[in-house]
Amino acid sequence: MNIIYTVCNRTNLAHALALADSVLQHQPGHVFYLGLVDSPGIDNLAEHIKLIPVTAFEIPGWDKMAADYYDFELVPACRPWFALEILKKHPECRQLTFLAPTVQLKKSFDSLLDAGSELFLTPNISSPLKKSPVLDDKRILNAGMYHSGSWTLRPSDKTMAALQWWAQRSVDRAYFDLCNGMNTDQLWLNYMPVWIPATATLHYPGWHYGLNAVLNKNLVANGNAYEADGQPLVSLDFAGLGHFDPVWSDHAALVTANKAFQALFMEYQRIVMRKKSELEISGQPAFGKYANIAPNRLTRKGIAAKLKELATYIDQF
Repeated sequence: MNIIYTVCNRTNLAHALALADSVLQHQPGHVFYLGLVDSPGIDNLAEHIKLIPVTAFEIPGWDKMAADYYDFELVPACRPWFALEILKKHPECRQLTFLAPTVQLKKSFDSLLDAGSELFLTPNISSPLKKSPVLDDKRILNAGMYHSGSWTLRPSDKTMAALQWWAQRSVDRAYFDLCNGMNTDQLWLNYMPVWIPATATLHYPGWHYGLNAVLNKNLVANGNAYEADGQPLVSLDFAGLGHFDPVWSDHAALVTANKAFQALFMEYQRIVMRKKSELEISGQPAFGKYANIAPNRLTRKGIAAKLKELATYIDQF
């Protein structure tokens, strides 16, 4: 049994449902689980989606997590806990894949996974970034070497121990606080090759194409299909586009760096809007502190930059 799962709240529930449809189309042999860090009533879910609400199982320290984390921190902090719960429900699972709600599959990824590895990670970059005022290597280093929007593990003693270690740290060390060495669930992935020697890094150009890739990989339309650096496009991640993402929304301007990616994002937006109209869910997520960040984020960043310039000027004298 192979399983794909995602984790979301009402903010990105429509995105998760769009992901589920792409999984059904391109990985029809996989079971799809939707982990919900929220409490809206969801009626008439498609048959190919299995729902697990966060309240259906126990996370140690859950009440404190829900009170202390912002909602956009709480969702990724719960990801390893959902993985443990799914594997507990399905000891027969041979392969577990996490995909962020903002991912869309365009082809099957089975051929990318070699038989000898126990863990597959997605690098944020596979080569030094081309010069850009929007994104550079240092920012990638701060965010983490691996993209937390996709990973695959094969259950074993080593992978289960690593997953448990990661989950325990997400209880109180998954804030978005780069200055104190935290970046939601993501920085802990840096340790995974130490825990699991049989770790493979997926450098395939058409895998997980998103804002992390537009500077270095050329995505083009080829008839009705797409290719990245001459290889078929397998998956996309629209993290940072459409709703607030603590890492990638700072780099949303990069969407215009590749016309094919921009066109695919517009198509994706239409899919998500249809899903939202079907859901009719509004309001704030039930768990986590609510932060209305998106409307004033760029203004605040601009003011902070000006204040930094002024402080630097004062320091010179």
